[in-house]
Order: sequence, then structure tokens, then C-alpha cells
Amino acid sequence: MRSILPDFKTVGLLVVLAGCVVKSAAQPPPADVLTNAAQVRNLTPTQAARALPVRLSGVMIDSASPSQRTLILADQTAAVYVLANQDLFASHHRGELLEIKGVSDPGQFAPIVIAKAVRKLGTVDVPAAQPANYQQLITGALDGQWVEIKGVVRQYFKPPTNAAIARLILSTDGGLVPVRFTPKTSDTNIQVDAEVQVQAVCFYQFSQKRQVLSPILQVPNGVPVRVDKTAPDDPYAAPLRSATSLLQFSPESIRAHAHRIHVRGIVTSCQPGSFVWIRDGTSGLRIQSDQRETLLPGDEIDVLGFPTYGSYISVLENSIFRKTGSTQSPAPLTFTNYSDAFDHEDDLVATEARLTQIQPVLDGVALTLDMGGKIFKAVLKQPSNQPLHPDWLTGSKVRITGICSLVHDETRPMAGIWQPQSFQIFLRSPADLAILTPPPWWTSGHIALLLGIVSGTLLLVTGVVTLLARRRLNEQSHQRAMAEAEFAAILSERNRMAREIHDTLAQGLVATSVQLRLAKKQTTGAPEVLNQYLDTAQQLVSGSLEEARNSIWNMRSQVLENGDLVSALKGILKQMAEGTEVETRFEVAGQSRRLAPVIESNLLRVCQEAITNATKHAQARHISVQLEYGEKQFLLVVTDDGRGFDPSVPLPGAGGFGLVGMRERATQLNGKLNIRSAPGQGAEISLSIPLSSE
Repeated sequence: MRSILPDFKTVGLLVVLAGCVVKSAAQPPPADVLTNAAQVRNLTPTQAARALPVRLSGVMIDSASPSQRTLILADQTAAVYVLANQDLFASHHRGELLEIKGVSDPGQFAPIVIAKAVRKLGTVDVPAAQPANYQQLITGALDGQWVEIKGVVRQYFKPPTNAAIARLILSTDGGLVPVRFTPKTSDTNIQVDAEVQVQAVCFYQFSQKRQVLSPILQVPNGVPVRVDKTAPDDPYAAPLRSATSLLQFSPESIRAHAHRIHVRGIVTSCQPGSFVWIRDGTSGLRIQSDQRETLLPGDEIDVLGFPTYGSYISVLENSIFRKTGSTQSPAPLTFTNYSDAFDHEDDLVATEARLTQIQPVLDGVALTLDMGGKIFKAVLKQPSNQPLHPDWLTGSKVRITGICSLVHDETRPMAGIWQPQSFQIFLRSPADLAILTPPPWWTSGHIALLLGIVSGTLLLVTGVVTLLARRRLNEQSHQRAMAEAEFAAILSERNRMAREIHDTLAQGLVATSVQLRLAKKQTTGAPEVLNQYLDTAQQLVSGSLEEARNSIWNMRSQVLENGDLVSALKGILKQMAEGTEVETRFEVAGQSRRLAPVIESNLLRVCQEAITNATKHAQARHISVQLEYGEKQFLLVVTDDGRGFDPSVPLPGAGGFGLVGMRERATQLNGKLNIRSAPGQGAEISLSIPLSSE
């Protein structure tokens, strides 16, 4: 930054400064005292936070807010922002030469001075402002500096009611800079498109991380905004430009690019207070304007606006327009090839496509369309509570009309043409979508509905079947419980009868047998016939006792009461073969487990009958018993190598058992009984029963 004090024009200032220099030479400040603005600005935030002592002498350029406690002070090196904790500056004004004593502070963006004391040394001319450009302003390095900049007025906002500050948006060096100033009654030449020169203090908007966002220029009160070139008296008298000529190469564009241009066209679409689209005979053009006048397609308008740089196609910003007439609404440009849309940016177009998706969005409806296998979007702005059009169905072939907007990749080429990749169409109203062919019945929605119905029916049938199955299982469980209860009652009664027979009849027969044996011992020398009668009686009593014991055996399943089926059958096989020359074998396959009492009791009787037949009737030498526990089936197999028999001729069994009894028990268990035998070939009896209903 160049020195700003050599332009002082008053001798008094030099005398005052000389006096200050002599006094300073007589009493030099300590080595750690900061004595000029540049030293303060060069501090890092950490250094400035140490509250280093500061003693500055300089000119007050302007005040900030609040004016009683803040000011901008400039010396020979730079300018710096000064803040006081009390109203130290209420009596000081622009142009005064001040001495400030205080300490350094990191400030919120750049280092500042916290003033502890201020002393007026005199009044001098304010130094000349430092010329600056947009590139220098946006760096953030000019915070608090007194600068001068030139540009074209892009927007002018007069002071609101009960306020004195006006605002300008200045276009300079390809950028936009806001300017705050206090207008005078004579500032009638400050209008949009005027060329002006501004002297102001540069401030900045910045983030919480002390990062610069944008510059803001503040013109001191009393400093005029100088108009170098007034705006045209009749801006609409400017030469007409075509939309296609905007931003094209021209040797004059360097000097004229900041001013607004004049175009004319026919309205194709309008969003009051936002955008207007026109066709000027060569192409479409988008106009950004704050005017809220409603325009209809077919209205003829003149437009003044500033072309936007950096976008794919020109857009006029900060525009004004006036209606000059009306004609027929422009016909849309129809295209049939996907890539043809790339030639009609911001123009009214029409094409045919297949509607594939309808999706509500924040401010309207987004439609997805398929054009020959290539996808593009269409958007209709409407209130969120407005229902969708009832005729809009996915799968329909439609004709769509609207404003074409191109879509580009974010990565631009190094040079040359920036090719668009896709496009979207902005609908003006629901009438811009016409149904050409309704969707076929077999749409994805109908298929989904049909699948839903079928799925629901299957679920209903499955539920009914499951309910019936559960009801059947419950009934079977109830019947099984009743059968088991009945069997338990029968078994209990049979056990009671067995106990009665054992305790009365069997005990009486035993006692009678004992008495007969004692009587026979006393018949020594008795007639032979008496001994014969006693022997006969002894045999009859022994037979009756055996029958009683068999009856007790048939009526009681005490072997199952004291153990499981495996141990019971092992005991029967061992008991039957004990005292004989019969060899036995017992095998168990699978995981043995307890079965229902009615099942185990019947299996026990069948196996008992088979073993009895083998030992007493078949005169077998080898007997084998096999048990197989499956997940859903139980198998009992009894084999012997006895003399065999004809299965068609029932054999009488002990206690009333026989082949007929075996078959009856198999039927009760829903099982299958197989008997394989022939005379002289042994026998095999197998019984398989299902276990799934346990």
C-alpha cells in the first residue's frame, strides 16, 4: 500500500507532526510499543491477543458503528480499525489528526486497536484514497483501508423510510461490489447504468473462522459519489441486440460489457417477480426481473438487462421491461431427436415421449420421461396441496410442451465447446402435457396391484388352511387326551382287579396248594387211590394258580410303571428264556424315548405275545427283538427260528392273546402288522406305527 500522507496540503500539519517528532525523539517509546498502523495489521491473531501497547498518530478517515466508539485511523503506513470500550470518539470528526493510546486486539477479522485514550493534535486534509480493483478487494487485504473504485451502477436502492443510508451494487472488473452511502438531494444522476467513481472505506463480511466472504464499501458522510457518465435519458433508445449475439466475440466488448443491453421479443412464459422467457426471432432468452407485472404468452416486450458471464448461455439479470403490444402465442419448436433439444436453450419446445415416473417435489411435480431410451425430466411448479392431474398415468405416451433448459457436467473442458449432457423442460401449466395414448393395462402399477391381490388371496388361503389345521390338531390332541384318560381309567381299574385277584384268589390257591402238599405227607400207608386224588387236586390248584397269575399279568403293566418300553421288553425276553436253552438278542436303533402310554402298552402286549408264541409253541432256539425309533415312525420286529406256522390259521396265545389280538392292537395304533412264516421256516412279526400325531 502506498503512503497516503504526502498529499497533505497544510503547513500546520507539518508543524504539528514536526513537534510530535521532536517530542518523540526527546522521549522515545519503549521498543515493544507499536507506533504505526502497519505494525498492528502485521500481527497474527495470537500476537494481537497479547494486548501489546500501541501509540498511533494519524488522520480520522471515518467512523463505524457505533460512531461514538469506533473510527478508522490512517497514518503514513496504512489505516487501522480502532475500537473504544467507552464513548471516546463522540466529539471527533473526519479529518482530525489524533493521537491514540491503547493495546492490540485480534478483532473478529483483522487485528485492531483497543483505545484507552485519545488526544486531538489538529485538523488536516484527508489523504487521497488508494485506487483499487475488484481482484484486490476480494482478497480481504484491504480491510479498513481508504480506497477508490470505478464501475457501472448495476442496482440502486434508495434509502427506506426513516433511514438515511442508500445502497448501490457496483459492477467493476467483472465482479459486483455493494456500496453504502448517504445520498444528497443533488445526487439525481445516480441511476442504474451510470458510470461512477466511489471513495470509501473497505469493510468485509466474514465467517466465524475469520474467512473473507465479500467486500462492502462504506462512503463517509459528506463524501459524494461522483458520476463520470450519466445513464442514457431514454435507455430503450439503445440499439437492439439479438439473443444469439450476446456474449459473442466483439472487440468492443471490453468497454461495453458492464452496461445493460436492449433486446426485444415475444413472451413464451412468465413467472412474475422472478423470470420471463422471450423469443426474439433468433432464439430463446431468459430474463431475470423483479417486476411483478403479469405477462402472457404472445405479449411483445422491450427489455433492458445485464448479461451474465460464466454461464452456458446468456441470461439478462437485474432487468426491466415494458410491454409494447400483443400477438399470437409463439408456436413451440418441435423436435424428435434427443440431441436436437440442445439447440433450443430457454426456448419454447415440444416433443413426444413415454411418461415413466411421477414424483411430487418441494414446489411442484417432477416427471420422468423416456424418449427413445434416453431419459429427461419435466418440472411443473404448483402448490404442494394441489392434487396431481388424474389423467397423468405412468406408461402413457404424451406430448409435452415447455421451456427447455440444458444440463451440463460440472467439469468444464479446458477450452472449446462445453457440450450439454441432458435437458429438462419447465411446464407452464398442466395443459402443457397432453395424453396421446393411455398406458396399456399391463402397467407396472396394475401388475403390482394384481400381485398384491394374488398375494393377499394366498395369504388368506394359507391363513384358513393354517386355522383348519390348528383346529384339527387341537381336536386330535383333545381326542388323544380323552383316549389317554380313558386308557388310564381302564388301566387303573384293571390294576385294581389284578390286586384283588392277587390278594384273594391267588393267595387262596397258594394256601390250598400248601395244604394239599401237607395232606399228602400225612397219607403214609393210605390207599394209593387217595394219593392219586391228592395229586390231581394239586395239579388243578397249580393250573388255577398259573391262570390267575396270567390274568394278573394281562391286567397290570407294572413293567411300564417301573421303567420304559425298552427295559420292559428286555425283562420279558429275559424272563421267557430263563431256565431254557433259547438264545436271545435285543437291539435298539435310534434315540429311545417315552411314547404315549396307550402306544407303549399295546406295543408291550404285541411283543409279549410274539415272544410267548416263539418260546411255548414254536420251540425256537433263537429269538431276536429289534426296536427302531425314527422321527416319524416306530418299528418293532420279533424273529425266531422255530417250527413256523401258517399265518392264515390263528394260534391260541396265553391269556387270550393271538394273531387276531395283534392285528386289533395294530389297528388301534394306526399301524401296519406284517407276519411272515411257514411251517419249518421260523417266523418274523413286524409292527410299524406312525409317531407324527404324538
